[in-house]
Amino acid sequence: MTLTGRTGTVAIVALVVSLCVNLLLAGFMVGSRWHDGPRHHRFFGGPMMGSVPEEARPLMREVFKFHKAEFDGHRAAIEQARMKVADVLKKDPIDQAQLNQALDELMRQTQSLHQFGHQVLVEVAQKLPPDLRREMADRWAKDRFRKVSPPD
Repeated sequence: MTLTGRTGTVAIVALVVSLCVNLLLAGFMVGSRWHDGPRHHRFFGGPMMGSVPEEARPLMREVFKFHKAEFDGHRAAIEQARMKVADVLKKDPIDQAQLNQALDELMRQTQSLHQFGHQVLVEVAQKLPPDLRREMADRWAKDRFRKVSPPD
């Protein structure tokens, strides 16, 4: 059986949409597992807060609270980018160039949030005393990689 004409076009578009949706969902699932299981946003720090010693949590909350507006801006940009992807996926037929552009923007916004989170983590780490920083690093490594750094 050969798919030609309108039937072939519809089948290819359905295949592309299915592939995109499956890749998006697979990315979320893999990312969720890779980054310490399902997200349980314990506070602004998300899963990282579980690795933070009790004595360091007030400092971490303070730093995250100070940067809350910036985090919210990044989250809003990601939400807009996701909505753009959804809008492109709803169109029939799908414009592949628009979809690629929308997915690229979503990736850029997500990476931007991650980079900002890393900057904030550096800020927190620089303010922590060495003993608390070591304890946090050991907990984080153990939680994520089941490894503990050797003692100094």
